[in-house]
Amino acid sequence: MKKIIIIGAGISGLSAGCYAAMNGYEARILEAHSLPGGLCTTWKRNGYLVDDSCHALMGSGPGSPYHPIWRELGALQGRSIVDYESFAGMTALDGREFRLYTDLDRLEGHMKELSPADAAPIEEFCGYVRRFADFKIPVGKPPELMGILDGLKMVLGFLPFIKVFGALGSLTMESFSARFKDPLLREGIRNANYGAPGTLFSIVMPLAWMSRKDGGYPIGGSLALARAVEARFTGLGGKVRYGARVTRVLERNGRATGVRLEDGTEMEADTVIAACDMKSTLMNLLDGSRVDPVHKELLESGTLTGPVTQVAVGVDLDLAGSPVSQLELFQLPQPVSIGGRSVEWFNVKHYAFDPGMAPRGKSVLLSMFICDWPYWEKLKGDPAAYKAEKERTAEACIGALETRYPGIRAKIEMVDVATPLTYERFTGNWKGTHMTWQTGEEFQRRHPYIPKTVPGLEGFYLASMWTNAPGGLPGAADAGRGVIQLICAREKKRFVTITPPD
Repeated sequence: MKKIIIIGAGISGLSAGCYAAMNGYEARILEAHSLPGGLCTTWKRNGYLVDDSCHALMGSGPGSPYHPIWRELGALQGRSIVDYESFAGMTALDGREFRLYTDLDRLEGHMKELSPADAAPIEEFCGYVRRFADFKIPVGKPPELMGILDGLKMVLGFLPFIKVFGALGSLTMESFSARFKDPLLREGIRNANYGAPGTLFSIVMPLAWMSRKDGGYPIGGSLALARAVEARFTGLGGKVRYGARVTRVLERNGRATGVRLEDGTEMEADTVIAACDMKSTLMNLLDGSRVDPVHKELLESGTLTGPVTQVAVGVDLDLAGSPVSQLELFQLPQPVSIGGRSVEWFNVKHYAFDPGMAPRGKSVLLSMFICDWPYWEKLKGDPAAYKAEKERTAEACIGALETRYPGIRAKIEMVDVATPLTYERFTGNWKGTHMTWQTGEEFQRRHPYIPKTVPGLEGFYLASMWTNAPGGLPGAADAGRGVIQLICAREKKRFVTITPPD
């Protein structure tokens, strides 16, 4: 039985391990941390759980192309899914409320009730979402293995959506929101995706998934999901070793032969898969001399998705009756500064619909803010300044929450601040990013995919969200699956999948 070593027990590494075991390989995962999941994780603070990743899981619903993958990985069996009533809710200073309901008829009626004068952009927006509710992202085979018939099938699947893809590709959140006369609808659309800039796709696509009962929240949170995939891997005979930091990929005569650990231990393998940060893999685990031109272009001039600053508070406050929404935004009387950026619309998510996240009768409130890497990077060598900035950030957030929940300060029992430096330290991700590349239309035209191999090194593969831009949990799971498909194809083996029972 051929041996595969996988570096990293994030979702992509666990996925690669599961599919390797399904296809008759002896798979071992080496993980530097003490837990599985990578960014797909949860941590405990004073009896509260802080969730980092699984806010909306694409593939949670049976109609999704990703649903069979999650079932093959054992992630959904026996797990309850909460489908959001709304993608986001926005409350202005005057108390008016705008909700992006996942029921599209309800959404359109609600928006027209708020502003009959905006009927035209409302119908256009809801039309885009309805159109994309029928779109199925092509999943199943990595692009490297697609032949002419596969390409033709993909083109035929895209054809009915080409016009709307073109329209949305040129519509930024800023430009489309400007079409609304009503200030609440205008600001609501502009800030619906955590205030991040980008095209209208940012909210149209996830809202479309949620409208068909996809993109729900898995009860138990991120670490529970990762644990389920880990259990699937070990149940297939795979082994995970934690506290095992890989420092070098070993090679001989142009072929990967194993890895060296931080303690000097060397382990042999027929194939090595790096399911971890791309830059550190190419420049540190390898010697940096063999970099694919596409990887080089991305590392030198690619645009990274901005990292986030995340603030969570545990409060002696029961929010069980609050709307079930991916996030809530409320306008602040005065902007606050978070991670070097001014925040006028403050975002918060409660987890009252998941009883395991907080003690009975209490709640976790979590806020995430896109920030600038240099803002936190400059504090790397100054622990006192870093601690002070985290405390200032927490205080700014608590002050903002007071405007929404008067008296909440006295009920706070836990505060947790995670910065890009936190994510860099625990996951090794370049610049602490949560997602990866923002690849534009021109890049995608020149490069139909991001290679999972490096020049001149046989038996070595990249399998992480870095090869499936812009990343995210479904992209990571698919990347691990795709790498095993590539390995099977090169060894002329039939790729096999096995779905465990419910």
